Parts: sequence; structure tokens; C-alpha cells
Amino acid sequence: MTLLAPPAPYQGLRRRVVDQFTLLSANRCQLTRSVNWGPLDVVLNEIVPVAAGGRVDTAGRLPPEVLVLLPVSTLTKRALVAFDLSGPAGADAHLMPYGTSVAIQGNLIASLADPLGVPLDERARRLVDAISRFRPGRLSGNYPRLVATGRGRPLPLESIRAYLEREADLGVSAARLRRWQDLVADAEQVLAAALNEPFDPLSSAETLLLAVGELWRDPDVPDGLDLVAIEGYLTAFVTWIDQLVQVGAAAEPVLTTVAEYGRRWEALAAVTIDPYRPFLIKSSEQLRTVLVRGRAARARPAEGRSMPAWRQLLHPAALIDIDSGGTGSYHASIGTDDSSIELDTPMMVDLFGDPVRRTYIEDIQRNREVYAFYTTDARRPPRSRLVVGLSVSSDVSRITGAIGVLMILTVSLCALPVRLSPDAVAVITLPSSFAATVLLTRERSSLAAWVLGPAKSFLLALLVALAVLAGLRAAGWHGPAGPAGSAPLAPAAVWVARARRRAQPGGAVRERRWGGTLEAL
Repeated sequence: MTLLAPPAPYQGLRRRVVDQFTLLSANRCQLTRSVNWGPLDVVLNEIVPVAAGGRVDTAGRLPPEVLVLLPVSTLTKRALVAFDLSGPAGADAHLMPYGTSVAIQGNLIASLADPLGVPLDERARRLVDAISRFRPGRLSGNYPRLVATGRGRPLPLESIRAYLEREADLGVSAARLRRWQDLVADAEQVLAAALNEPFDPLSSAETLLLAVGELWRDPDVPDGLDLVAIEGYLTAFVTWIDQLVQVGAAAEPVLTTVAEYGRRWEALAAVTIDPYRPFLIKSSEQLRTVLVRGRAARARPAEGRSMPAWRQLLHPAALIDIDSGGTGSYHASIGTDDSSIELDTPMMVDLFGDPVRRTYIEDIQRNREVYAFYTTDARRPPRSRLVVGLSVSSDVSRITGAIGVLMILTVSLCALPVRLSPDAVAVITLPSSFAATVLLTRERSSLAAWVLGPAKSFLLALLVALAVLAGLRAAGWHGPAGPAGSAPLAPAAVWVARARRRAQPGGAVRERRWGGTLEAL
């Protein structure tokens, strides 16, 4: 708890955070994080009672190995994929169960509220733990139809009612649920304003009725299925929130923490360390790659520099969430596992999509394969997002573009009302084989396939158009007008007239080398 919300003397214990993002495919992104901690002897000597036997030696020093519970990272409430954790020098680090994090998060909120003269009473504490315990997957994963209401829109009361009935065996009438919603509406607005992030209908702090279904899972709540008792828990929590609002700005960290734990949770690890030496905690996991096309960010103010609109519309991008909070330094690097994919200079935006006017970045290293930056400024935004433009390598783009131009010329020529000789048809259909080769070539990764998706779709449309035009021409479109037309027959008439002039007197026609007479022809 001391390291989750460190007082001023201990805010520099977490010295450095290094995040390395690697785009593996169109669906997977690898995040490798290392956290550099300073020696913990000062804080441990203050926390651990010296009088306790066996905790210090005769010289008053801590033992060379101490088992501590450290915060690793603040993670969103989602299932962990390929998660790995290691302690100092590659030693084992054990991730604590989710219930342990819920209990410690509740203790942290209570410790922040006590100095303000607004203690967290037992009934309000039960709902605080329910907010932390709720995971959005219970609703979105098990009952996806109940959340299909549009992004950023509140959940209908009927969906919440169905969820409570199916997941928590709570048969709440529509009238009672509407009364509960009116009871917690102001508290939800206070928590949403304190967090200052885009509205999330699956956040249990902004949709407090979702946390009601977690009360029966709490072993300290014997009446978690009693509707009258549940209303008492809601009333106690709303009263506590109102008291914090009356305190003023000093209560903002408490409100922000409660709202934060509606969306995220603290990953805690049990690690054996040397209290007198700095150490590293390393973790890795696979995230879902967020890819977008079009405008991924709002327009930058006039005094700033923005990415041209045509680049935002034509170039795809990957969204990378950056968690750079803390007083230590923060390092981040973004790369890709596919050498055929190149990165453009990212644009930093906030969670609402607005460009960040001042990023406080002190050093940057960038090329076509990696982008990295470094910052130590404490004024940096705690959470932001990088819009990383993606493109294929220049050789692939040049070849694809050239084939696209040839296909456009070929389709245009076939659409014109002109007759084509066999040689011309053979020449103009040659680009179709190139286009087919590009379409049938498998990319190195699904990420490259996603980036090249529009170009390949365009080539496929041109290839289909060429096949349709060829079929129409074979059926007679743009063909000869028929016997009544004079233009198609003129070359044949000239040839016959010349043959007659070469004929011998008396009507006999001279034999040709290849045989046959004019009458036979």
C-alpha cells in the first residue's frame, strides 16, 4: 500500500519504467515491461517493527533476503494472454490472486479517506470492493447481446436487469431498479468527472448497478441477495461519496482511485529481494492490436502541427496505449515483427482523441522500423495514446502501384469503343497476370495483409472489371456492325477488286501459289 500511493519521501523508489511494444500481427501485440526499483531498506525499516524478533540482526540490519509484495502494473480488467513475470536476476515472481488485489485496493482507498475525516464505513466498503471485483467479461463475454447498444452509450436498465437475474440470481423488478438508478446517478457523474476519461458503460464505477451483482460473492456480505439490504449498501456508498464532494479538492485522489478501480486493477507480485540493492521486475504479455483506418485523432488546434487529412484517410494506423504515470523516467519503443511493414512518426493524443499539445518528451530515436522516446518530466500526461502510422516497404508499394496503374489503363482501353487486334488484346491482358500474382501472394504476416487490404481489393475489382469487359466483347460488344455496314466490308471489297485486276483475260483466274481460285474464295 505504501508503494501504491507513496508519500513524498518514497515517490522516487520506482526509478525507471521501460515499455517495448512489438506489433506481431493484425491481432496480437507483445508488451514487454521492466520496472527498475531502488533499494527498499529505508521504507522497510520504517514499516517493519524493529522489536519483532528475527527481522533484524544484531547490527540492526534487515536480512539479505526479504519477501515483499510489490505493485507490478495497473492493468485493464481483461483476461491475461501469455503473461510472464520474473523477479530480480530472473528469479521467480508470483502474481497474487485477483481477490488479494481487491482487498488491498479497498485498504488503499480507506487509508486515503481517513485523513480527510471521511472514513470508509463497513457498508460503503463492501460496495467499494464490489466495484473492484466486477470484471466486464462477465457481461460482455457471457451475454454480448446485452451490451450491443453502441459505443459510449449507457446500458439500458433492461440489460442490467437481465444481467443481474442471470449472473447473480437477483430478481429485481423494473420499478426497484429504476429507483436504484435514480439513487446512484449523481455518484456516477461525480466518479466519471473525477477520472476524466471517455465514458465506459462497462465500468462498474460509472454503472454502479453492475457492482450490485458482486455483493453476493463477498464473504463478508451475508445478505448479498437481499434486495432491501442491497439498497442499504447503495445508500451508504452514495452518502460517503457526497461527504467526499463536500471536502473539496483534497478528496480528488480518493474519488479518482475509486473510479480507476472500476476499469483497472493492480497486479501485485510476491518477490524475494535484497533490501539494500536496486532490482528489476520484468513482465510480458500479449495485447490485442488495435488497428484503425481513417481519422484516428481529432484536429489539432491552429497553433499546433497536425498530420495532413489525406494521410489520415489513406494510411492505416495502430493505437498504442501509453501508461507513463509516476515520478521516475519513462522509456517506450514501438516496432514491428514484420520487416515489410514500416512505421511513420506517431502522433500522441489523449484518451478522447485530442492531440496532446505538450508531450514533455526529451529524446527521440526514430527510423522506418522503430520509434522510441524518453521522458523524465513529472508534468507528462499519466495516460495517453500513440497513433502509429503503418505502411508497406517502398519496394512493395512501388510494385503494387505500378501494377495498379497498368490495370487502370487496361480496363480503360477495354471500355473504349474501339476494335482491338489480336496483338493488342494479348498486350493489354498481360497486366492481369501480374495483378493475379499479387493477389495470390501470401503476405509475411496478417499485419501486412491488413495494411495491403485496400490495395488488393482495388486490384481485385479491376481484375473482375477486366473479365466482365472481355466477356462483353466476346459476346459482340464493340464488334462489327453487320453486312449492311459499309465500313467493315470496305477492306474485303478492295481486296477482291485487286484480285480481279490481276486476273488473266478471258475470265480465267490465275492460280496462286497456295492454290485456290477467285471463285473458290
